[in-house]
Amino acid sequence: MSRDFFNKPMDSNDEISFQTSADLCHLCQLLRRDLAKMNQCTQFSGRNIKAAVHNPVPPRSRVSIASNNSQKVTSVPHTVPYDGQGNEKIAQIICDELRRFCENTTIRGLPRIVRAHNRSLRLLWSTLVCILALGCFICTFFLARQYLEYNVIHPPRVLRHTSSPFPAVTVCNLRPISPDGMRYMKAKGWKTPRQFVQDFAYYAQHLYFEKKRFAEYSAASAAFSLAGFLESLSDDKERRKLGYQNDKLVTKCQMTYLNGSKPVAARCDTRGRWREFIHPQYLNCATFEPFPELRATTTSIEMYVYLDELANYAFCPDCFSTEVKSQLSGALIVIHAADCLPNVNDKSINLKPGSLTEIRLSTVENVQKMPPYGRCSHELPKSLQLYDTEYAYSEYACRESTIQNNIIQRCGCYSMEYPYNEKAGYEPCGRLPRFVNLSMCSATGLRSQNDPKDIEACTRETESFLKRIMCKRTVTESSFHGALSACTMPCAFYSYEAEQSTSSWPTKAWQLIFLNSSYNRRLGVFQGPEFDVYRQAQHLAESGNETAAIQILENVNLLERNLLAVLINRPNFDVRKVEEKEVLSLTSLMSQTGGLFSIWMGLSMISLGEIFEFIMRCYSKARNARRNRRASVGQRKANNSSVDGHLLGDRPIPVSVHQKLSNEVLDQTVIPTSILRSVLPSTECHSLLMQTHISHHQSAESSAPCLTHLHGNHLLWINFLLYMKHVQNCCQCIHSGFACFKRHTQLNGQVLRSQSLAEFHSPMARRSGVNLLETSVDFANHQPADDSS
Repeated sequence: MSRDFFNKPMDSNDEISFQTSADLCHLCQLLRRDLAKMNQCTQFSGRNIKAAVHNPVPPRSRVSIASNNSQKVTSVPHTVPYDGQGNEKIAQIICDELRRFCENTTIRGLPRIVRAHNRSLRLLWSTLVCILALGCFICTFFLARQYLEYNVIHPPRVLRHTSSPFPAVTVCNLRPISPDGMRYMKAKGWKTPRQFVQDFAYYAQHLYFEKKRFAEYSAASAAFSLAGFLESLSDDKERRKLGYQNDKLVTKCQMTYLNGSKPVAARCDTRGRWREFIHPQYLNCATFEPFPELRATTTSIEMYVYLDELANYAFCPDCFSTEVKSQLSGALIVIHAADCLPNVNDKSINLKPGSLTEIRLSTVENVQKMPPYGRCSHELPKSLQLYDTEYAYSEYACRESTIQNNIIQRCGCYSMEYPYNEKAGYEPCGRLPRFVNLSMCSATGLRSQNDPKDIEACTRETESFLKRIMCKRTVTESSFHGALSACTMPCAFYSYEAEQSTSSWPTKAWQLIFLNSSYNRRLGVFQGPEFDVYRQAQHLAESGNETAAIQILENVNLLERNLLAVLINRPNFDVRKVEEKEVLSLTSLMSQTGGLFSIWMGLSMISLGEIFEFIMRCYSKARNARRNRRASVGQRKANNSSVDGHLLGDRPIPVSVHQKLSNEVLDQTVIPTSILRSVLPSTECHSLLMQTHISHHQSAESSAPCLTHLHGNHLLWINFLLYMKHVQNCCQCIHSGFACFKRHTQLNGQVLRSQSLAEFHSPMARRSGVNLLETSVDFANHQPADDSS
């Protein structure tokens, strides 16, 4: 059989004849199919039985082909495709471990699935376990969602006889403008607050409402209040002169505290301090705070408030139709923590004239949670600078100060509705100085158009005012709802709850004694001409005409309309502690989750240990499998390098026949039985090849063929035949069992020397075998090298 037999194309007739001739011809067919590809490129891939079992990644080989014409060697790397059976082996390991885990686990239901006697029972238990697991995870989901809401509860508990500070008390008159203030405005030629609002409202209606600029008119209506009038004044000094002064508002203030177990009464100004500030609605307000060292022992504070209502006025100069609170008479009081800014608008208590209001306090200690459960923080400033004085930090004070700072930064002005510092150099946003004077910017002048210059100046001032108010409105609306991120709550603070009761005060029989007391005479508050009627009743009573004195007192209610008393009392030293608690803490979540898994699935901490053991066993066995596969690949790479180095070449490398064939077991699917039996039985490779051939055919029924590319096996067969041709003529190789790879002269007519040639029973078979060997030798020794490969 010549080289042309391998190089010529195969037709269908040749295919049939070769398949029916002999097993050896099947090898010839396969060799001829692959030799054409090897003539183009020396890259090939070989796979064998051991590679199919261990699934290694075959090493890169280098094939050297020698030519008779030149010594040029071409080396081409090749890579065997990876069929993924290593992953299948790892999957099998995991499946085995999973079965072992299910058989021995304490999780209920899983052993039942594995040990079920039939498929129906196994399906039943599998369905039941899946349903229970689904129910467990649904309950766990709702439990986790409840935990992530971070809800808190406020369980109270009472701490008996616990030290706590006495609160501060803030007092304001519901009627902001005092009689002295009215006289001062007349002297300055100013309008009353009500006249100011009426004139400005007429201008705003003319400029905006009549022109259907409703947004501008709505913004301008912010000045329709006492705050708009106060912002139009020059400074706080002028503003304070219009309201009630503190020494005339609170005619008497007495504080009682414990000195040991003995109660001691003293005047407020000797045992505490007063703070004064301007409120945009009530003007002058005053706050009394006991000294810090006396707050824990203070039991009560008693105050007499003289309202001094305006007389001889048919129209209220400081009442507004848009504000109901501006139409009240009396006083308001705010109970709040000492040193803190009072929230007059939300936390105040109204006091009725001619009454005594007793307020019983209960102290509440609030303990807040930090995020994510609450908004408290330990990193807070101790104080804030408000109204040019220092206040203790509170969330309310921080919020008011932050809004004011935002208005100043964005609008360049301040608002009297929030704490401000007049010395900072900014003007009020609602400043309208021309509208304060009686001779300017009046509604009458606008209707008559007598002074166009004044109308033009008032219009410009209104437009400038509107720009500032629109800017202020934008800032306040953005901060109106929700908490400010810069202002958080203290994690612990005191608050106070009040219970109040009211009774008529003072009684008629006590009024004369009260007015004639040395304290009131020295104070001089009740010495005005309006109290002459009381002095007349006092004279009649002293002269013995009590009946006439009583009749006078019955017809007069001046004192009841202008006087009230308030008693702030702490009946005991109990403290109600309200501490935020998580509705569902982390420990409760874990406990309830464990209960759910135990009820639904029987899962416990021991089961978690079993799961951990299962994971570790799978990991360990998979790692060992990969390690063994890498070791096999490395060993095979070294062996293939030594074999491929002299494949079809001239370098003498001493390799044993047994070593060579044991490291690269040939694919027996393409090895004819006749060739196996033609090998010398005295050599090592005869028994090895026969064992490999038998073991392969025994496992062929249970597994699919592991080889898809046969090029490498064909080349190995060519080398094997060359080796056998060399060995049969070399006595040294026969006796030693090692290939000397020396060149020997081929003996004529001597191709294969074997003790048994029973397989070559036909002339065709013998002729095919001889031609195959001759062609193989001829191909190896005389094939020209391909320069392109």
